[in-house]
Amino acid sequence: MQKRSARPSRKVVLLSVFAATLLAGSAVTQYAAHGQQAASASFDPAARSRDILAHLNTVIQFYRASMQPIQKAGEPNDIVYRDQAVALSSQVAGYAFQSAKAEATLMAGYQAHQGTAPGAAPGAAPSEPGTSEQQRMQSTEANVEKQISDLQAREAALDKQIDSANAKTLPGLQAQRKQAQGALDLATAMKDALQKIVSITDAQNSSGIAADIDRLQSSVPELQSKNKTAAPQITTLDAAKSSGVTSQGAVLFELFETRRALDNLVQENANLKKQALDLRTPVSNILRNLIKQGQLFSQQAEDSGDQAASTPAPPAAPPTTPPAATPPAAGQPNITSITTQFKVLSAAAVPLSQEIIVLEQSSANLSAWRSSVDEEYFSILHTLLLRILVIAIALAIILGGGEIWSRATNKYIRDIRRRRQFLIVRRVVVGFLSVIVILFGFVTQFNSLATFAGFITAGIAVGLQTILLSVAAYFFIIGRYGVKVGDRITISSVTGDVIDVGLVRFYMMELAGSGTELNPTGRVAVFSNAVLFQAGTPLYKQIPGTEYAWHELIVKFTDAANYKLVCEAMLKELHAVYDGYRSSIELQHRVVENWMQTSIAPPAIESRLQFNGGTFQLWARFPVLIRHASETDEKLTRALVELIATNPEIKSSVASTPLIQASIRG
Repeated sequence: MQKRSARPSRKVVLLSVFAATLLAGSAVTQYAAHGQQAASASFDPAARSRDILAHLNTVIQFYRASMQPIQKAGEPNDIVYRDQAVALSSQVAGYAFQSAKAEATLMAGYQAHQGTAPGAAPGAAPSEPGTSEQQRMQSTEANVEKQISDLQAREAALDKQIDSANAKTLPGLQAQRKQAQGALDLATAMKDALQKIVSITDAQNSSGIAADIDRLQSSVPELQSKNKTAAPQITTLDAAKSSGVTSQGAVLFELFETRRALDNLVQENANLKKQALDLRTPVSNILRNLIKQGQLFSQQAEDSGDQAASTPAPPAAPPTTPPAATPPAAGQPNITSITTQFKVLSAAAVPLSQEIIVLEQSSANLSAWRSSVDEEYFSILHTLLLRILVIAIALAIILGGGEIWSRATNKYIRDIRRRRQFLIVRRVVVGFLSVIVILFGFVTQFNSLATFAGFITAGIAVGLQTILLSVAAYFFIIGRYGVKVGDRITISSVTGDVIDVGLVRFYMMELAGSGTELNPTGRVAVFSNAVLFQAGTPLYKQIPGTEYAWHELIVKFTDAANYKLVCEAMLKELHAVYDGYRSSIELQHRVVENWMQTSIAPPAIESRLQFNGGTFQLWARFPVLIRHASETDEKLTRALVELIATNPEIKSSVASTPLIQASIRG
């Protein structure tokens, strides 16, 4: 009896499975019915659609950010991190679109169950079938196509009749053929017009979330492409560490930008994960409820089976329908509907879960990439600081050596001119070594530097011709027969004492006056060193080592003068004045002879008796110290005035006042 009672139950179960199979095709409708029963009244499909589209936009931004070549310098393993980040972001995008399409199907079923067209606003009036303009157009198009098919068949039949017709029936058949052709042309024109209208209607109606998802997916066609993007070339750290300060600074800045870009990717990854969790939460809650209901149904089935097995059947009971065969009440869920709904919902929930898992893997990959870039950043920073320290130490050594050179020169070299030359050489050496250290510290690409230096040298030679000529003249000026500070020179009709000699120009204090006395005017004359090479601008200076000039004494006599007596008396006074500084003149002469290594006639007083302009005169030339020329002339003047005043014969022999003047001005 127990076996007989069990057989009908098994049949009912088989019938139930068969019914479940039939219901699988309407899974979306059952999900919508369940959503209507289980979902709260606050469910908003429009808000859900906005969340899905916002999530897809963020996914696309994350994918494109991952595709960007954010690192230009690093180690080879950074390329592996980048390729893995691109692959994971592509998987995230694929799972996101898969889940979004599944949810779009679910929401379309939900809206259809609610009586609104997909993409319509919640609460809109339900659409009545057969009354929309699109449906009428489609029905008309189908009728026209059927009419075209009938007309084409009629034409074919008429063509066969015309081929076998006699002369009596041929005109009538041709007229019918012409009418059929005209009707066919009209039907074809109607079909073309209807197709254009229907295509526009389809385009206008493609405005739901499914269409938005398709448009977003078409905006990233590389997701469907199997061609992988080539990894960007990066500069290795070994090459960067052996470069100069400028190259290392550029690599350090690039690594800093890479760190910031990776931080942005990590933040976007976290935001994507949060959005995916928020999207999965409602679906997960429904799935949990379905699992609980399925477990409850399974437990009830096991309990009813155990109870039926333990209770003996009545001996004379009439055959009745077993409880398991009783169909559930309308609207009540059963194990088949729960299974169907679970499959439909899992199509949207599983891709979201897979997306979350891939996002976790992407987060780990980005974190590892960030750690690798941090190590590279601090490594380059350490190398850069070390190189800058070495350059600073080298410059300090050079400057310290220059300072020692300067102090030693000032301490041990007494000659001002030679001291100045040593200091100039020190300046050149220190500057050259400093430029070499900075050049080798900051620049490493000497091939391009040599080419650039060639062009820049040609430009400098043309544009700075005068300056280069002045620099070249500087080395002639400071040479053996050059100009030093303190020399009195005459250049371009300007006489003065040199106060400074520079690399490109020299300065002198201008002197002016009348007669033999020259005094400072308070102005400083500045001349370019290149004036030394100008043929029309001669430069006059004292013999090196001498500081004396030549003056003249001119005394005119009367016709009856005793010129012999007058000449002897005046030359005697001149020798008396000259004897006061003769030793200084002779000392300078000996210094000049030793410096020039040759014999030179010593300076002495020279006198001549001359006819000049119809008069008889005495001309005498004598050396004077330049710094005391005016004092010497004054002494000689006083001596001659006293001689003329005390000797009447000499007074009567002198025709005019004696004249004392410089032989050469300046």
